[in-house]
Amino acid sequence: MTYHLQYLTDSRGKQMAVQIPLKEWLIIQKKIKKAEAKKELLDDLSTASKEIRDIESGKKKGKTLSQLLDEL
Repeated sequence: MTYHLQYLTDSRGKQMAVQIPLKEWLIIQKKIKKAEAKKELLDDLSTASKEIRDIESGKKKGKTLSQLLDEL
């Protein structure tokens, strides 16, 4: 996607800020939210995978389905 940026400069020509059209900003925000949700899911899967390895190696005790449901 091509963004239509406008740069704001001070009296000496130094770039001080960037403007982006609202429509483009809303698209960027939506993409950020999706990326954050994906990262959270991947982090959760990584944690679950580590827990499974720890249970299989005996470093951690597993839980029964009843115990998991009781935690909800």
